Amino acid sequence: MHTPLTRRDFIKAAGMAGAASLALPTLAMEQLARKNEIGATFILWGYGADNLEASLSDMAKLGYHSFETFGQVIQEWEEKRGGFGKVVQKYGVPIISAFCMTDVLDPDKRPAERKKLERWAQLLKENGGKVVEYCPTGIKRDGYDYREHKKNLVDSMNEYAKVVTDMGLVCALHPHTGTPIETREEVYFIMENLDTNYMKFGPDVGQLAKGGSDPVKIVQDFLPLVQHVHLKDFSGGNDNGYLGYAPLGAGTVDLKKILDMLEPRKKDMAGMIMFELDSDRKNKMPMTEFESAKVSRDYLKKLGYKFVA
Repeated sequence: MHTPLTRRDFIKAAGMAGAASLALPTLAMEQLARKNEIGATFILWGYGADNLEASLSDMAKLGYHSFETFGQVIQEWEEKRGGFGKVVQKYGVPIISAFCMTDVLDPDKRPAERKKLERWAQLLKENGGKVVEYCPTGIKRDGYDYREHKKNLVDSMNEYAKVVTDMGLVCALHPHTGTPIETREEVYFIMENLDTNYMKFGPDVGQLAKGGSDPVKIVQDFLPLVQHVHLKDFSGGNDNGYLGYAPLGAGTVDLKKILDMLEPRKKDMAGMIMFELDSDRKNKMPMTEFESAKVSRDYLKKLGYKFVA
């Protein structure tokens, strides 16, 4: 029988874990060999099946340990392009996770959304992946009040997370701007009310910053639940070619403090730390996709992270 983590127990555990990691002297942390491996998500190269091979080619050259793509991209390659596993094998970068979105506000849509999620999760598992990086489908935020949708938010995400968990995968919630879970208040509400036996946490630290939250504080508070991370920097605005984000180390997010907290989590995480940088098809990026990914990789190498030779 699953016993949900109570809010009191959770906050106590989170505070102890976060405080312990933050208390480590900076010099001591720098002297330790970095244990976490770094993967990359593919959205820097685009958002569709046509962009997969270019992303894998660059990731392989740069030595990223794994990759993440969308559930629908896996499905398209599997059903219409000769097999997802073949293209992954061609470039030698293993998949660790799939980014999957479903509706959480309309209960009438839930059966179809569940079926879609099951298909993506099954394909991910068949190809060696471990984590569904779960995100609610985008909405119009004007006039939205999460308090009017509490039951549907909790019920739908608990159901989806249980489906994924029962398939032998980890489901980790990814708060995202432009979705029902964007603000600090929404993040804390949902993470304190979901059944965390099934739904874990997969924060995107750049998205949290863009949504107005302190990503360091949120990672610290929910550290015991972190199973997967999108490591993204944020510089502000929307028109820099990266939708306001930035190559790692070029923005305002305290990435090093977050990475220090995550070091002790390696043995407990099913997923990985994933470099991510959004691409903007309306405004040209100041560098190529390869150059942007290289700048970010080199920033991480200076912090002591190792990449595939």
